[in-house]
Amino acid sequence: MYRFRLGLSKFILPSVWLLLLAVCLLAPYYPELVAQYYTKGLFLYWTITLKRLFGWMPFAIGELVYIICIILLIINIIRYFTSLKIFSHFWQKLRFLSIKFTWLLVQLYVVFQFIWGLNYLQPDPTNAFHLKVHPPENAPKALAEMNELTYEIIQELNETKAILDSLKPIKKDFAQVAMDVQRAYTSSNTFKKQMIGQYPSIKKAIFPSWGDYIGYLAFYQPLTAEAIVRADLPMLTQPYTMAHEMAHQLGYASETEANFIAYVVASESHDPFLTYSMFLQIFTYAQDAQLMLIAGNQGYIAWKSQIEKNKALLHPAVLKDRAEIKAFFAARAGKQIEASSKLYDQFLKWNQQAAGLASYADVLKWVRAYRLKTGSSTSYSR
Repeated sequence: MYRFRLGLSKFILPSVWLLLLAVCLLAPYYPELVAQYYTKGLFLYWTITLKRLFGWMPFAIGELVYIICIILLIINIIRYFTSLKIFSHFWQKLRFLSIKFTWLLVQLYVVFQFIWGLNYLQPDPTNAFHLKVHPPENAPKALAEMNELTYEIIQELNETKAILDSLKPIKKDFAQVAMDVQRAYTSSNTFKKQMIGQYPSIKKAIFPSWGDYIGYLAFYQPLTAEAIVRADLPMLTQPYTMAHEMAHQLGYASETEANFIAYVVASESHDPFLTYSMFLQIFTYAQDAQLMLIAGNQGYIAWKSQIEKNKALLHPAVLKDRAEIKAFFAARAGKQIEASSKLYDQFLKWNQQAAGLASYADVLKWVRAYRLKTGSSTSYSR
């Protein structure tokens, strides 16, 4: 029995880890296989199981898991390096410690890839949606396309706001919005098949104020398959934020993919609250891209003039909603720890998102291609 355990720990288990590492290193060369066997296979059934285990809990256990892991890590590091025996022979054992630390990093890398990271390697949704995404030929063409998209979004933003205001006012809370977004996915012509067997797991962040310093509005917890959202966010931002995190739950890993899936779900939805929330965010991305192109090619005067033009086109009620959202973030400006932003930016770049944090706005090229293909915007403006 002792010999068997010795062999298991010294040969079999390391061999398994190395085999799994080889799979992770080869996976980028086979995106179709990743999608078929991991995202639609292993990841799908694993997350369904996790949602059933943790989804019924009224609080975000995923946050507590992170806290416990961090505490245990700190305790073990302190215990390890404060040991007199280890400390006195630290330099002699430096090579051993380096090998052990490297092996730990390999194991963490493999675990991350298999619980979440391989999703970054599957083909992007443009294949499944048969979208033709062509980069503009030159800067004037790019600006013309972005102007067109921005003005269309402004019109639909105004129309959706008018519909929303015409309905009998219903004060929504976090739970109601979460149910509505879940319903939007299950009733979507595009995603209802993927929702079969899915258990709802959208949770309030236990420590929402931490997001001001770490820099998050919501996040997906791969260890518990929870979509954890800050409940202190302005209510108008919550539906689209939840739809974005639910896209992560389905295996759409990159921020561009999650934004696009949330856009499609909101576009197919008959819930004007979700649709309006989506247009508020997409307009922000579109206007930022529009103004960046103008600033780079036409200068400050044209940039300022475009801002005034967009404001004049937006309905006063929309401007008011945007002002309230801006006020929320302005009140928290400067709190974020700079290192957290840089780390997350680097994390995105490591995981096939070359634009880093800017990848959130990359959704515009897919949105435009989708709108051209479908010849439509939302169910309200068709």
